[in-house]
Amino acid sequence: MKSCVFFGHRNTSYQEYKPKLKKILEDLIKNEGFTQFYSGGRGVFDRLCAEVVEELTKSYPNIKNTLVLSYLPPSNADFTLPTVYTDSMYLLEHNVPPRYAVLETNKRMVDIADCVIVGIRYDWGGAWKAYEYARKRKKRIINLCNEIE
Repeated sequence: MKSCVFFGHRNTSYQEYKPKLKKILEDLIKNEGFTQFYSGGRGVFDRLCAEVVEELTKSYPNIKNTLVLSYLPPSNADFTLPTVYTDSMYLLEHNVPPRYAVLETNKRMVDIADCVIVGIRYDWGGAWKAYEYARKRKKRIINLCNEIE
């Protein structure tokens, strides 16, 4: 099973990249056998990617669209999985202080991914840190924005 993860800036518009993203994902699915897609569901880019993957599940019912949680919901809380996702998972194996949970989750996502798709426009923030981590790990990276490589 080949997997892909998504990282982008939380509050940046990405709608113009939707056709490009869909084309890239279809190529990964049809020509390279990708079936698993992970996102953190934390911002505009994550939502766009999750929506495109959900659209593609209609044509490719074998693919999975997984929400990766940075925090476990309290045991007494009702957790409702957003409808765009197939399932959810939690990747952290040890107790991480809340202020580092997203950063550590992003690293674990990169570690399990065969491909990293980013919407990186700025050299700061959590998406940038995930991108840099993926580069150091020599992961295959596709930047939709082509503004920073």
